[in-house]
Amino acid sequence: MNLISYSSEINNDNKKSFIDSIDTFIFDCDGVLWIADTIVPGAIETLNYLRHTLGKKILFVTNNSTKTRQQFQDKIKSFGIECFIDEVYGSSYGAAIYLNQINFPKDSKKVFIIGEYGLEKELNDQNFKTIKEINKLKDGLDSVQNTVIDKDIGAVIVGMDTQLTFQKATYAHMCIKEIEGCLFIATNPDSSYPVKDGKTLPGAGSIVSMIQTSTQVKPITIGKPETLLLDVILKKDNLDPKRTLFVGDRLDTDIAFAFNGGIKSLLVLTGISQLSEINNIDSKINPNFYTNTIADLLPSNN
Repeated sequence: MNLISYSSEINNDNKKSFIDSIDTFIFDCDGVLWIADTIVPGAIETLNYLRHTLGKKILFVTNNSTKTRQQFQDKIKSFGIECFIDEVYGSSYGAAIYLNQINFPKDSKKVFIIGEYGLEKELNDQNFKTIKEINKLKDGLDSVQNTVIDKDIGAVIVGMDTQLTFQKATYAHMCIKEIEGCLFIATNPDSSYPVKDGKTLPGAGSIVSMIQTSTQVKPITIGKPETLLLDVILKKDNLDPKRTLFVGDRLDTDIAFAFNGGIKSLLVLTGISQLSEINNIDSKINPNFYTNTIADLLPSNN
């Protein structure tokens, strides 16, 4: 059964009423505003139009856990897009906020991470003790099975890690299986990561799936499509869900994120999901609205 029965295309007839119905535009970044290192044509003009001409609130959300909020702000601004730090929400930041919300014992417990600088820095900035590097053993199962884990680890957080090794996976597996009460947290479930020329790479979700499969433990997921991060945003920015829109390029994360969180959704066709995936009998999820590119929100010259 489809989550939403039918998607409406944005066109010149409904564009004004659509935009008028929204106070806050929350944007995914990769695949919506840029692809790899190339800005989507018209993205800068569209955000300036929404922000300055129409007075809309603009926020940026990303599942990418490899960078801090500050790094994301820097990247957004590098494309010529106006952005302020309190407008940026990432899955690494969300993971740190989540641990704070559940009163994770910072003084007595540590966090083992499969991830990169962004995840480590966001956790450290919130005063969590992290373990990222482990003592390397010789190759082979006979060696790796002798891995010794720190019993003070209270959570394993898994995100994107381009330096993933079998030893890291083993360490995470053993912590989850052998330490009573150890949390298993995923920054995001994206199975793939979009890069230039229409290609993709394995995403954080593919690493999460490996640990989930080996441990048979379902993780707590911070990023899209789960609602933990959206709940933080709605509360922190005091948003009206009925007048809030999420703009994304993936049905399985972005559009599901909006639906699960009770806000409206717009799918743009510049990223992962394509038009053929919606409004047909096989559609598992449909956005409220769709359009070719974010630039379609600009006023028509006709």
